[in-house]
Amino acid sequence: MDRRDLFSGIASLTAGGLAAMYGREAEANWGMVAPGPVPPKDFDKRSLVNRPRAFEVMEREGVEGIVALNPVNVFYLGNYFSYELQKLRAIPSFAVMSRDSSKPIYLVAAGSDLQFIANADRDYPEVIPYTAPIELQKYLEKGNWTEEPQAAPAGAWPTTGGALKAKEQNWVAFGKKVNERRVPTPEWGLVRALQLLRLTKAKVAVDDMRIADILKTLGQNSVTCLPGDNTFRKIRMVKSEVELGHMRTVARINQDSVMAMLKQVKKGTTKAEIDKLFMHEAAARGAKAMWIASGTIGGLTEGAVIEGEPMMFDGVCQFNFYHGDFGRTVVLGEPSKELKAMMAAVKVGWDTVHDVLKPGMKYSELRDIVVPAQHKAYTGTSGIKFAAGPHTVGLQHTDQAYRDGLPFVVSDDHVFQEGMTLTVDLPTNLLGFGSIHCEDLIVVTKNGCEPLATADGPLVVL
Repeated sequence: MDRRDLFSGIASLTAGGLAAMYGREAEANWGMVAPGPVPPKDFDKRSLVNRPRAFEVMEREGVEGIVALNPVNVFYLGNYFSYELQKLRAIPSFAVMSRDSSKPIYLVAAGSDLQFIANADRDYPEVIPYTAPIELQKYLEKGNWTEEPQAAPAGAWPTTGGALKAKEQNWVAFGKKVNERRVPTPEWGLVRALQLLRLTKAKVAVDDMRIADILKTLGQNSVTCLPGDNTFRKIRMVKSEVELGHMRTVARINQDSVMAMLKQVKKGTTKAEIDKLFMHEAAARGAKAMWIASGTIGGLTEGAVIEGEPMMFDGVCQFNFYHGDFGRTVVLGEPSKELKAMMAAVKVGWDTVHDVLKPGMKYSELRDIVVPAQHKAYTGTSGIKFAAGPHTVGLQHTDQAYRDGLPFVVSDDHVFQEGMTLTVDLPTNLLGFGSIHCEDLIVVTKNGCEPLATADGPLVVL
């Protein structure tokens, strides 16, 4: 990367208005959506991080800290979704955590985020605000990127001289407090966080290898950056108490949204209408609809709902960025004898999951029990091939780690652990007949597993 590219576009920065710094990369889509409604009064605002798990994984991986740029991981460490991310800024925020349990987590955020953070609607880590370089042109002409330029003030909002409301007083006080740590750019904020955590000569896991280039360009050559996307996934697979609360909430909301949508489906309902109904029902419950698969993975076979054809419905929505995942087989009208035989087998499959899944068991071991159980219970004649696919669910629809040491992503044969939230997909497409599905979110407990919502059977008859 050309050193001057690091600050391309920076000339348009001002203390009051921050612009993108990476040219075309500023249009990068992180695959995130904007935050949902303001959390309700009973919302658990505590930090999301499973700290014991994080320290355990960092020690096992041989790293002294973890650095997040991916918004999923920044949110996990920082409990915050920044305004700059909503603008799709290429480098909106960083979050840094040390393996030293006595040290705080640091969140690097834009000066434009400070009022929101000061409201303390959630528990936030220590904040390092970035603003803009003073005397930018002189800095660019000098071209010494290893020298940190002076930063414009943070939280220096103009006032009329009149009396300030309590919230405004809080904004001013918070701005003065964090102004002491201000930096000119988010990249220099990352450097400041590493300095404060004494990680400038450490080995750290980073979830985006651009971080290594950034640190090298800024003269931070003593930091060793290792690929760490999988490190974060290993940590996030086992949920904290706070996360489990969010997962229980979204599981119920997601199931209720799908079921409320299904009550409005009738003969002739199109895929577009189903999507709109699901979006409405999720929003009415304070969540954001992500997608709803309906009919088959390829959609409704005739473009609209028809009588008698089995359809899979698989809905996913977000609450506080945590994902629900809920699937059912749906049929309009009386189910056929063959469909009833399939559903009886699928029910045996889910009952088997609940009976045998326990900590210490591998994914493959569960599949090797559940799939044969379905085939043994099946009394139909279609020759259907049943399936069973476990995957963890959290801040990503599939948030489990993958195999280390490979140049491509390959699923690992994970071991179930207490605190994992997951689903076991039981879908099957049968061309000429329809599509079947069933899945519910569950949590692995000390001695087995339990549903996060209502696991009430695979078939819905409209």
